Amino acid sequence: MNPQLKHAGIAGILTGLGLVLEFTFFVLGGYSADTFGNAVAAVASLQQHGDLFLRVAGIFGAGGAFISVIYVAGLASKLRSKAPTRAVATLYFGVLGAVGHALVALSLYVGLPLLLTLAAQDSAATTQTWRAFQLVLSGFQAVGNTFLGIMLLVAGWAILSRKALPLGLGIVGILAGIATLLVILTGGTPLAILGYMAYIPTFVLAITFDVWAGVALLRSKGEPAVGTEAEVVIS
Repeated sequence: MNPQLKHAGIAGILTGLGLVLEFTFFVLGGYSADTFGNAVAAVASLQQHGDLFLRVAGIFGAGGAFISVIYVAGLASKLRSKAPTRAVATLYFGVLGAVGHALVALSLYVGLPLLLTLAAQDSAATTQTWRAFQLVLSGFQAVGNTFLGIMLLVAGWAILSRKALPLGLGIVGILAGIATLLVILTGGTPLAILGYMAYIPTFVLAITFDVWAGVALLRSKGEPAVGTEAEVVIS
């Protein structure tokens, strides 16, 4: 079953907007990789800023992940006639990536109030708990970003090679996929500086791809999303 391209396009635009709002509220909540990578600094930041903005960021993150399922399904449907194998990869990797992203967002939404309550009772225990919490979040994030990175790379490759959508969109998809995977694969290695430098570009490129793809799907709503049986070949 394939969604209408009009609905998939709107979902793509909303996915990009959700990522913008998620990032914005993370920043407003005092989040930074350096601060939240340090248990003592993270707990102090939570006590100073509270968890409201971070929980709102979690809502937008989870909402964007849920909506992205429709968008990814529509994108895969659009690619299917010209690149069926890569369309399947786009669909499943995209859905799995959305699950990973939603787990991070919902874990923050549910976990932060508990951490603040614990911090008011025992700050030392909270520091240890934060380290465990951070490990879980890092695992969810690695899963989500790995699958989303592969999805962006595969979708960009299909667009660029088969011209199913604007070629510029394909280039952005490939760059977004490479940047996202670079952040994950270089972590804890001598090349970690490359991942650190790619961190912000991953957001910019992913948002650009989501919104652009959404607009492209919206504009192609009158075109058939899936080719005829004769047109479907392994690609």
